[in-house]
Amino acid sequence: RAFAAATARPSGSPRAGTLAQSAGPAGGAAAGRGAAAGRRSSGQLPPSGVAVPQSVSEMVEQAGEAVITAYRDGINRQSVRLNVEAVCATQRQNEIGMDALLEDCMPMLEKFTKSLGLPGGAPLRDVRMSAIDATGSSSGDVGTLFYRMSEEAAQDVAVCFLASRIWAVEESTEQFLDGMGKRLVVLVNSEDAASNFKVEMRGKEFTLAGGFDGVELLRNFVEKFREETYYYRARVSNGWYTIIFRAYPHPWQAYVADLNGQPQLLGESEAKPSGDLVKEWSDAYEVANGISELDKQQALRG
Repeated sequence: RAFAAATARPSGSPRAGTLAQSAGPAGGAAAGRGAAAGRRSSGQLPPSGVAVPQSVSEMVEQAGEAVITAYRDGINRQSVRLNVEAVCATQRQNEIGMDALLEDCMPMLEKFTKSLGLPGGAPLRDVRMSAIDATGSSSGDVGTLFYRMSEEAAQDVAVCFLASRIWAVEESTEQFLDGMGKRLVVLVNSEDAASNFKVEMRGKEFTLAGGFDGVELLRNFVEKFREETYYYRARVSNGWYTIIFRAYPHPWQAYVADLNGQPQLLGESEAKPSGDLVKEWSDAYEVANGISELDKQQALRG
């Protein structure tokens, strides 16, 4: 089954697989600065860069390369969002809960963690896993640490998967990060945790949840992990099956599957595109191609 077809999408949505199978390279020079300066595409795929992955293995390989490239550029605190829907169906997660997501993703995360070795660096000793969120917490959080042990301790790597905002603001977490020093720490899929948070929200999740005391603590935490070096999310947005994609050091990009299920690059920007910016791009794409709401609805129904 095609990679994008395994992502969460409404029943009957069309030909998502062709978006990942046919998507061209997702790179090229960024245009302008920040989301406001995002460049709308003519629909042509970029000539160079990183292609949207066609398999979980390819995604893990891409993510590892992006993380190591950023680490060699001096970024030792990073955020990553893997396409977990490709390995754990949304329906299964909804029926069983976060434990299903963790269970299904563990082999993928172990492979990703193993890949985070510097070329020519010390050999891998082991990858050890341990829970970092409180066991049996009422929130349902299942945050897990994948710790890559190297023959040289200075090259150890910590991967924190589904870590919650509760964990992020604990004193013990700050002590852990201090202890890691300049070693690599990667935050993976925290926006999919039960007590989720996003880098761009800058701690506002606590405001929304009524936990005002945690806002500043979470803001300080996400500031350390503000560089999102790899990101893959697929969802229906503005009536289109849409992929938001980024692999460091390339720009952020938004793709849609057109009326024939083929990939179209809507636009790219140096900053993570907001929902409003993606809508602006897709609205312009519809106008340029004479696409009606009925066309979109029929396409989504397949």
